[in-house]
Amino acid sequence: MKRTPLILTIGFLLAIIFGLLLFTFQVRQSEVVVVTTFGKPTRTIAKPGAYLRAPWGIQMIHRLDQRVQNFEDKLTEGITRDGYNLLTSVYVGWKITQPEVFFPKFAGNPDPIAEAEKGLERVLSHYKSAVVGKHPLSDFVSATDNGTNFLAIESEILSAVQAEVRSQNYGLDVDFMGLKKLQLPESVTQNVFERMISERKVLVEKF
Repeated sequence: MKRTPLILTIGFLLAIIFGLLLFTFQVRQSEVVVVTTFGKPTRTIAKPGAYLRAPWGIQMIHRLDQRVQNFEDKLTEGITRDGYNLLTSVYVGWKITQPEVFFPKFAGNPDPIAEAEKGLERVLSHYKSAVVGKHPLSDFVSATDNGTNFLAIESEILSAVQAEVRSQNYGLDVDFMGLKKLQLPESVTQNVFERMISERKVLVEKF
């Protein structure tokens, strides 16, 4: 009989814990939560703290990383304005800015972040090729000091990609982007070397 109050107390505490787990959830500093009711997004929460919810099955909690995501795309080929094939790769920093838009578009997949980056890679591939086609090879590879035009090229690609993801309602924004790798196909390398040697000879003659 003496154990009854202790058992009741333990049972009461367990009921409180179970109720908290069933009817509340926690939002962390680094994430945003999309709450769905019967499968439809009804609430977006970005402020850290504890919140009430309906039981599992009625409301579901979907957590999305709100930090800046970084990735490097694959080498893709483009043709410069003067007819050279050039392989380029860029690094990208992006983050979710509209969870209520991002969630329906990507969260149906097991890894929404990876799925969003696949979409970004397709956009990047298109606009990299378009921008590369506007510039001569000397804007990328030059034998003269300060001859390249990387900053302008990066800015062109970034602006085009940002405009595209906004118009397509990805629910994200690209914060920064830069050229990571440049590579010439073997068939082009010799011609480029000969051109660089020729440019150096001209500089030597002027000197």
